[in-house]
Amino acid sequence: MSGPVQFIGDWGHALGAALFAVLAIWTARRVAGQRIGKLLVAALSLTAIWSLAIAFDGVDETHAGLMEGLRNCGWLLCLSLFPMRTQIRHLRGTWPLYVVLALMLPAQYALDMASAILPLSRSADAAVADGRLILHILWALGALVLTQRVYRTCEAKDAAQMAPLAAAMAAMWGYDLLLYASGLFPGDAMPLLFALRGVAMAALVPVIALTLRCRGGQPVRASRTLTWYGLWTVVAAVSTVAVMAVLMTVEMIASPLGRAIVTGLLFALVAGALLLLSATRYSALLKLWVSKHLFPHRYDYREQWMAFVDTIDSAGASGAPLYDRLLKAMADITTSSGAVLLMLDEDGQFSCDGVWNWKGEAPQGFAADPGMLELMRKKTWVVDIGQARLAKDGALPAWIAQDDTAWAMVPLLHFGKLLGAILLGRPPLVRPLDWEDFDMLRAAGRQVASYIAEARGQQELEEARRFEEFNHRFAFIMHDIKNLVSQIALVARNAERHADNPAFRKDMILTLTECTDKMNMLLARLSRHSVRGEGDRALFALGDAVRQAVAGKRKSHAVLIEGALGAAVETDRASVEQIIAHLVQNAIEASAPDMPVIVRVERAGATARIAVIDHGCGMSAEFLRDQLYRPFASTKQGGFGIGAFEARELAQALGGQLKVESVVGKGSTFTLVLPLADGLADTRPDKERAA
Repeated sequence: MSGPVQFIGDWGHALGAALFAVLAIWTARRVAGQRIGKLLVAALSLTAIWSLAIAFDGVDETHAGLMEGLRNCGWLLCLSLFPMRTQIRHLRGTWPLYVVLALMLPAQYALDMASAILPLSRSADAAVADGRLILHILWALGALVLTQRVYRTCEAKDAAQMAPLAAAMAAMWGYDLLLYASGLFPGDAMPLLFALRGVAMAALVPVIALTLRCRGGQPVRASRTLTWYGLWTVVAAVSTVAVMAVLMTVEMIASPLGRAIVTGLLFALVAGALLLLSATRYSALLKLWVSKHLFPHRYDYREQWMAFVDTIDSAGASGAPLYDRLLKAMADITTSSGAVLLMLDEDGQFSCDGVWNWKGEAPQGFAADPGMLELMRKKTWVVDIGQARLAKDGALPAWIAQDDTAWAMVPLLHFGKLLGAILLGRPPLVRPLDWEDFDMLRAAGRQVASYIAEARGQQELEEARRFEEFNHRFAFIMHDIKNLVSQIALVARNAERHADNPAFRKDMILTLTECTDKMNMLLARLSRHSVRGEGDRALFALGDAVRQAVAGKRKSHAVLIEGALGAAVETDRASVEQIIAHLVQNAIEASAPDMPVIVRVERAGATARIAVIDHGCGMSAEFLRDQLYRPFASTKQGGFGIGAFEARELAQALGGQLKVESVVGKGSTFTLVLPLADGLADTRPDKERAA
């Protein structure tokens, strides 16, 4: 053999030897405890040794023929055990073949020894070589026939498990038949086939491993994906060989004109085949033919369902709305051209809520036939629109009956309630719907209905959350309005006695103006759609916020402001002032008229603390634990019981905390803790006392 062919032969057989050795070790660990397992390990080991011998010494050595005979003998013994696992009576029709093949092996070896040892003339050596080839050919033919006979004698469950192993044996001996038969004809094909023999044997290792990996009684079946890849590989290989054969034929044409004509025809044929294979209609036709003749079912339900779920769950990748993804997932099942989502209202009217890739105008709404709705609801009836047109079913709306795009209508049922239907467009290859289509579409329709019901539930929860937020905000504002009403009522009572006093009138106008501004601010807060505590952030001194918050309250009660009033924070000032106003108002209500309320501002590390201190009646530990922050629970006459709860909620929204310390009979201290911001100082006095 020449250099490249020799290289391929040596390393191909070396690769085969390594793979068969690994497979023998792996098999010994799995099934060596069984009799057929021991023989299989022996056959794999002999195959590895035979392939290694050829890799080192070549095919012309005598011991290579001996190792090939031992390899064949090992596989023959493995083959003999398969019918014995089912019924021994089947051996009656196959034992003569075993005997004949067993006798051929020493005859082959005798001819190999004679050719290597005895001094033979040229004619005698040629006769011996032809005899060796004929024996090898007859042995390969007999082994193939025996493999087929044994496979047919096995029971169904054993045949399903044995199929890959029988295919591997048939491929091995089929290659031997092709190899030795090529030696009877002139040419250089035999050396090349000898070189490729190692690669071909290495390719059988995964097939044998697949058989051993299969559990007992379980058939080995290729998946649809593997079948498709294998089919396209075979088509590509056959097409390549055909094109190469035609090209070789073209080279033999002497006439340039004839060569040009044949080349043009070949180009047109290849281009036409590529166009047909890429066309959607012919691709669908090929898939239908393969599904009908190679698989027991039209759909691979596992892969179909995984693709269905992946399409619906692809919001992050595609960014499409949920309804569009649901429609595409349904259309992909039957390769439909488009889909329309029709939702059913309480009056039995269908309305179009979604369209995906629909040709023409989508329906705006139509009244559903009561009989059709009843069938959809009770029997999950999938409407075959093509059959309904032929039957002239009056239950179909006129536009569906007239629109050739419409193909099937799938009901969407959720816990027995009909939510609507999905109208599917015609696939590239129009065909009547069968029982597999109906079952698949029914199941998919229920799944789509559950997604729609979940989406509706989430939307309702979101609306309920918004109403809850509105009610929450309204409850807080009612509490603030109650305080403003109390302030206006106090002004009204004093107006009866001091209405003639210019100073009082001026103060009254100022108070009413402040109340009006605060009410307008409360109304603005009520209509705000943002989360509480997310107002405009600003850098300000806490002393300024405290003074603004207690300005109106210091007129009716003494409030002392002290501490580090220049401490600065960066947050929503309106919320901070509202918290302080709540705390100060509660402190005033708990204090005696002659006991001032103290508001103290302090720095503590990276935080600022605003403490509101009163010397009133105080609160018990049980009240602090169970009642203080419970909304709508109040110990005051006419109170809403929401001031402390709102103050804590606002503090947490600002990223701070609200702490409380209280002793019965001594008073309470509420402390607002906020993150401190540096860079702002206040030069005004640190201590102010109410006038």
